[in-house]
Amino acid sequence: MRKIYTIGETVFDIMFNGGKPTGGNPGGSVLNSAVTLGRLGLNPVFMSDFCDDLIGKQIATFLNNNNVEPHQLVDGSSMQTSIALAFLDDKGDASYEFYKQKPHSPDLARFSADFQKDDILLFGSYYAIMPEIRDGVKQLLTQARAKGAIIVYDPNFRRPHLKALPTVKPFIEENIWYADVVKGSDEDFSLVFGCGNQSLAFEVLRNINRNAMFFYTKGKDGCSFYQKGVSFEYAAPPIKPISTIGAGDNFNAGIIYGIVQNNLLRNDLRTNPKKETIDDIVDYATRFAQEVCMSHENYIASMQNAQHIMHNKAYSMHNA
Repeated sequence: MRKIYTIGETVFDIMFNGGKPTGGNPGGSVLNSAVTLGRLGLNPVFMSDFCDDLIGKQIATFLNNNNVEPHQLVDGSSMQTSIALAFLDDKGDASYEFYKQKPHSPDLARFSADFQKDDILLFGSYYAIMPEIRDGVKQLLTQARAKGAIIVYDPNFRRPHLKALPTVKPFIEENIWYADVVKGSDEDFSLVFGCGNQSLAFEVLRNINRNAMFFYTKGKDGCSFYQKGVSFEYAAPPIKPISTIGAGDNFNAGIIYGIVQNNLLRNDLRTNPKKETIDDIVDYATRFAQEVCMSHENYIASMQNAQHIMHNKAYSMHNA
């Protein structure tokens, strides 16, 4: 079975509802995706820089218990694991405050993986563009590209990082250039590129990378797919979300799960797969994202939930 590598920041999310803390979960955009993939039995590797403090130890145990192999990149002896405060509004959407320590520049040798052809690398969020570790991230991308791995990128750019945009925007563009699959939200492309609609976003993307698949998500309004002049539109079934934290991250997990389930290789992704295949990938992605919106967890709540989603998917396909 092909190996899935993931790299991103680690935080502990504390959720507030009505001004009061209501719960907490290990979090970070790519971590959320990795846990869902672990619960689906794909055993991803998660590369990050959480520390050897009490919260960091709990996160490491949590990852191991969910079939995720944690790799720690930074010595945390003088640091603490980052905290994110998520304030939910009455629609379940979150505004964030982050309490982080910037990682020291780690040994570049530790930004490496034993990539084989058609393995998968998922990366994104601010960790993918952080100037302090950019050389290491770029080295990992270069290795993945050279070995023929599939690279999946989600900018997941948050408003609190806008002040850093002049510095990090070239890194976002470079990440898009490396990627075989790019998933971004309407908010991402508005904040980073000033794109007010998907047509402008796709124009920006194809000017950077003419071969990649692009998924443009629009929350309750569904998503759009674009590749080499071919585009498809997808609606999202209506739901009443409890929390939207992790929705986009689990959309990413669904993309990867769809790639694996359809046994797509890198060359397949770059030669306009059939619409039926994209339909299937988006179906997984949407189901995973909506499942997470119906709970206060950042990932599919359990293996039982994952099996329930798969059963419902099989039933709906059988009765289509």
